[in-house]
Formats: sequence, C-alpha cells, structure tokens
Amino acid sequence: MKRTFFLTAGLAACTILACKAQTQGSVHEPVRFEDGTPVAGDPAADSLFAQDRFLTDTTLTEKGDTLFTIRHASAYVRLQLEGLPADAGIDKILLVPMQGAPETVPVTVSEAGDLTLWMAKEPAVLPATAAIAQATDGRIWSARLAGATLQPGIAHRWDATCLTSEAPESGIQATPLPQTTMLEVEPGEYSGITWIGGNQYGVVSDNLKGAGIARFSIPIDKHGNVGTVKMEVPAAVATAEGKKRDTEGIAYVASTNTLYTTSEKNQDIRGYDLLGVETGAKLDVPADLKAIQDNRGFESLSYNASTGLFWTTTEAPLKADTFFPRLHRLQSFTTDGKPAGRFLYQIGEPSQTSENTVAYVFGIPALTALDDGRVLVVEREVYVPKGSLWEKIQGAFTDINIYVVDPVHDTAGILRKSLVCHFTTGAMNLANFEGMCLGPTLPDGSRCLLMIADSQKGSGGLTQEYVKVILLRD
Repeated sequence: MKRTFFLTAGLAACTILACKAQTQGSVHEPVRFEDGTPVAGDPAADSLFAQDRFLTDTTLTEKGDTLFTIRHASAYVRLQLEGLPADAGIDKILLVPMQGAPETVPVTVSEAGDLTLWMAKEPAVLPATAAIAQATDGRIWSARLAGATLQPGIAHRWDATCLTSEAPESGIQATPLPQTTMLEVEPGEYSGITWIGGNQYGVVSDNLKGAGIARFSIPIDKHGNVGTVKMEVPAAVATAEGKKRDTEGIAYVASTNTLYTTSEKNQDIRGYDLLGVETGAKLDVPADLKAIQDNRGFESLSYNASTGLFWTTTEAPLKADTFFPRLHRLQSFTTDGKPAGRFLYQIGEPSQTSENTVAYVFGIPALTALDDGRVLVVEREVYVPKGSLWEKIQGAFTDINIYVVDPVHDTAGILRKSLVCHFTTGAMNLANFEGMCLGPTLPDGSRCLLMIADSQKGSGGLTQEYVKVILLRD
C-alpha cells in the first residue's frame, strides 16, 4: 500500500541527505514538484521556475508591464521509501545526517507499505543521511540516502529501499585461543595495538609520557600460540616532558613509517615516528566528533593499506546523539588525513548498569579495518561489583562481542552487523580487552587477530596484562 504525505516545512533549515547522483542503492535526481517526474536537461535552466505555476508568479501593471516576479525560495524533497511491510505501523521517519542535527517526520498511519513524502527545505549542500523508519512496536528499517546541493525552486527526488537490522552471514570463521599472560611486561594501561611487522607491534598506554607509545615483541608460532612478550619504551617517550596525552588507539602506516595515536584528552589524532617523536602529521578530525561525553572519546584507531583508509569512532555516543539509543558514528579518513565516509552504528544493549560497582565500562574500544573494506567492531562491557577483593573476583566479568560491518556495500542507514566472535572473561582470568589489530598470516592460511588488555596497572590484584589471539578464516 502506498501512502503520500505533504509536509510544509517552509524555509526551516533541515539538514538531510551526500552529493552523488547515486550512492549505495539510493537514487537522487531533480524532479517536477507536481508529479515527481524527472527534470530534463539542465536543472538550473529547465527548473520549476518555468514549469510549475505554483512556484512562480508574475504581477503586471494595467499597461501589461511586468511589475515583479515572485519565485519560491525553497527547494523541495520527494522521498520515497520502499521495502516497508504493509502492517508495520510506521509512526515516524527519522532523518539523521552523517553530520548535523536530526529531523523527525511524523507519519500518522496504521499501515505502511511504500511511503512517499514531500518536504520544503532551505537550499543547502546536504550530507549523506540515514532515513530511519520506526514502527509503533519498536522495529526499525533504514536506508542510506545520497546527498545533493538543493537549489531554490527545484524539487529533488530520492528513492531508497529500507532494510531491517538483520545482516547476512559474515563468512568469517573465528577461533579464539586462550589468552596469554605477559609476565615480563610491566603493569600498565595498554589500550591500543598495531602490527608493525614480524614480531614487532606498537602499543599505547594511558600512563606513559608524551606519545604514550611502547614497542612490544610478540612471538607467535605456526599454531597461533604466543611466546614470551618483551616490552621497550622508545627514548623519546621515556624522556618526554609535559602532560600525558591519554593515548588510547594506535595505527601504523608502513608507507611513511608512521605511528598515529588518538588522544582522548584532546580528541585528536597525531603522527609519530617509531622512536616516539612527533612528525607533524595529523588527521583532520571534524569538529562535531569532539563533542564527547566525559572520558568517552576516541578509544579506537585502525589503518588498512589495501583500502588506504583510517577508521575510528568514539567509545560512547556523542553528546548530541541522545535522540536515538546507543548510536555511534564510524568515521574514516584518507591517507592524507582528510575525512572520508561516515556511517551510523548501533551498539547492543548492556546487560548491567554502573549501580553498586567500583568499575563499569560499556562501549566501543577498538576497530580493525580489513583488506576488503569491511570493519571489525568490538563491543565491550566490563563489570566489577563492590565488595572485598574475593567478591570482586567472583562477580567481575568482561563480555566481548566482535562484529563485522560492510560500509562499502551496505545500503542500510544504520550499518547492519554480523557477529564474528563472542567470549567472556571473569573470575581468575578477568581481562579488559581494549586494543585490537591484524597480525601475521599462519602457514595454514589463518590470519591472526590480536587483542590486548588494559589492566589499569593490575587493578589491585584483580587482573593482569594479557594478550589474546583469535584465528580468522574465510
């Protein structure tokens, strides 16, 4: 069943929708307002000014001279959403730009089917947008819409198919191996890891000076088992002056031999050489990503040489994103540091709350970019109850879910995610895994995915320094 709704938004600024004629399944083109048919020729010349009497009017003098011409200053949007079940009971459409404030469009219907909406908009360059259809029973469907430059007097049409949150199978087989205690590594706050090559890894710690960078040697045998881990702090880090940057994530770019780290304190991303000396390289972080909840900023950073993209996100949703539950924004950057694509991601529901705890953390601590353009996302929940050390040990747990998303091919407005791996730690092996990276490929073709834990300097005997290998196979 098709329903059409006309919304009179006038000249109100509603930032929606990125700027290609066709992006990931949604189609955009200028159309006539009255019937939605495409505008032929040059949209600027063959516009609704000349075609639609409702958008332009001329006032004449008694002698027949033109006194003035009125032209409508608004642009128009025709949004058609397909793929919605006829019995869904859609009550609103949420338009969430990748950058900018969301807009809620009420749709009072008991039956959905395909929806067509007309809206008047202020002319503007509009970024990519998620159209999220919400049903009265809580179910959602979404589509990613291409963007455009909206022009006054011209209508723009978007046709998009909404998808449920269910994702196809990942095709990735994951085998978690037992975590390894790093006995020769001093207690710290190791929250990020990246593979440099061979047995060498770059690691960041919250409590190291300057760049917060350490070098780890992590030997891995042909079965994925980890040997004795050694640690070295580069001279420039050990002798650095000034306050710590609260570094959380790290990524290595082999082409420039540069380590990039995220600072949760400054919410920036800077480059360093392998000795820990700042190079001056930076990623151009969009301003809206700096409006974080306290101490819940950039925990993650990953770079993939095959795609030439960095990826990051904030540990918790931005302050401005409370309009939708548990919504994160995944941001990519090109090798030259410029912002690239942005995508919405919804983390799952937590099992606990921070009530009656000495430590509770819930969010996204790590991402890993894969060679085919997909991205692994870690959802982590850490729970430590109040009580004696024994009560904490008995009741504490960490729950880890690793999902994969496909920003290259997914046309949903909120990225659909497939579970790759799930494991928990607790009792005598509690580990707060915060860092993750790809490592070497084993003789049998398995790719090593390494995770490193932040023990908070041992947490008073509650935990230790751990590294864990997960074997990945297609």
